[in-house]
Amino acid sequence: MSGPDELRLEAAHKRQELVETIDQLVAKTDLRARAARMDRRPLVAAAAAAAALAVLAVVLTSRTRRGGRSR
Repeated sequence: MSGPDELRLEAAHKRQELVETIDQLVAKTDLRARAARMDRRPLVAAAAAAAALAVLAVVLTSRTRRGGRSR
């Protein structure tokens, strides 16, 4: 292969690498797409645990105010 042909091939390869890098950067900055891919199960589990703790606190508080008597 001659010098100019090698340079053209190398330039084409570098262009392809640049396109891939730009695509990766765009994907990282696309917040809507990242949010759509996010796994929400841990968030739902944490919210359910917080709700359960709030209910438990209300029940314990009401029992304490009644003098600890249960029906």
